[in-house]
Amino acid sequence: MIYGYIGLGNLGGRLAASLLKAGFKVVVHDRHKHLSDRLVAEGATWADSPEDMARQCDAVITCLPSPSVSEQVLNHLLSDLKPGSTWIEMSTLSRDEILRLAAVAARHGVRTMELPVTG
Repeated sequence: MIYGYIGLGNLGGRLAASLLKAGFKVVVHDRHKHLSDRLVAEGATWADSPEDMARQCDAVITCLPSPSVSEQVLNHLLSDLKPGSTWIEMSTLSRDEILRLAAVAARHGVRTMELPVTG
């Protein structure tokens, strides 16, 4: 199983690092490439775009700053995620928003797992 991780800020970067430490293969992407440097040094693979990541991964985790960014990234992922793949959403979205986006993913044969982070 290969996991993709998009959104490598304070929380996302630490969670992606935990996946690496647990022995998972991880592909990373962030609009700020420098946030991936430590993870790549620890064994992650860099993806040039969400589409590039989608072609390499069985599941993609997103941990993004807003609902609009989550939707934009999902739209990029869906062009290349294989049917049967899973989108794992960790951004802070309303229940209605996640259900709406999950329905979009489902039309592409992509499952959604909601893992909200609260604090």
